[in-house]
Amino acid sequence: MFIEAIFAIGTIVITEFVRVITKEFFRDWANSSSRTPNYSSKHSNHQTGKSSKEVTTELEIIDIEFVELEKKKQHDGYTSRQDQEYKEELEILRANKFKDYQEAKGKEVAEEQSSNPENYETSALGNDKVHLLQYHMGQVVLEKKCTICQRPMILQSKNRLDGSLYTLDDFFWSCTGYYNDPRFQCRGTQQFKLEDIGFIHKSDIFEFQISNQDLSTIFAEKSVQKATIERVKSHVREKDDDILCPIHHIPMILREKRQHLGFVLDMFFLRCPHQGCQQIRKLKSPAQLAAYLKSKEGRGIL
Repeated sequence: MFIEAIFAIGTIVITEFVRVITKEFFRDWANSSSRTPNYSSKHSNHQTGKSSKEVTTELEIIDIEFVELEKKKQHDGYTSRQDQEYKEELEILRANKFKDYQEAKGKEVAEEQSSNPENYETSALGNDKVHLLQYHMGQVVLEKKCTICQRPMILQSKNRLDGSLYTLDDFFWSCTGYYNDPRFQCRGTQQFKLEDIGFIHKSDIFEFQISNQDLSTIFAEKSVQKATIERVKSHVREKDDDILCPIHHIPMILREKRQHLGFVLDMFFLRCPHQGCQQIRKLKSPAQLAAYLKSKEGRGIL
């Protein structure tokens, strides 16, 4: 059994999956002589002892500095050598702070899971459980590195514009470097492995206890959709600390489409607050809406 990836909210993807006793898994994982040192050694120059929340705030401050430089360039009509050098310093600082964020998140996940293994359970993945993957769409994934550039990856999926149910074949890993400036862009992708995959996740996520088809059926009820719309609308313009822009590494902001036809799966999206950034994450499935509400209110749509 191998750890394939760890999502920022603590879910673990495991390969060569056998149905394990979760408590024993976390005990062995936490006590492993290679687990924590290996993770820390990758970022040994960036150890700060700060929480991921504190580092996220620092990333937001760095982004403010970038915005000020962009405004100055727009006002002056050019970039001075001094400003260009400062911008390059900020680029390095942002990259290092993002590594700090990953390290802090990784430690927080490990500590939470090893301290409270009874709060987690194991689920096998199949086409009837693809909503478990949709639940995590758009999150930066710890311990899942691009084989080309070693940047972290995010979970993506193909579009099913015909409204048919997703399958495991629709999902893949995408390098966060895809969104970088062309000079530093990486288009690395990896197909999501289909054989013997399992999720270790928190046991209080009710959406994971039913099939994808059942979740879709429940969500089709008018009363469920109405309640979901009202709850999600109450958080418009709030930031989501679990979803970071892959370019600027700052929390994305919930928005409501100005023009929509009233369909809840085409109504809300997350957008990077950096001026001019076009990065968005659509909340286009019941599972994604459940994940958003769970992070904000402690419960999903069920």
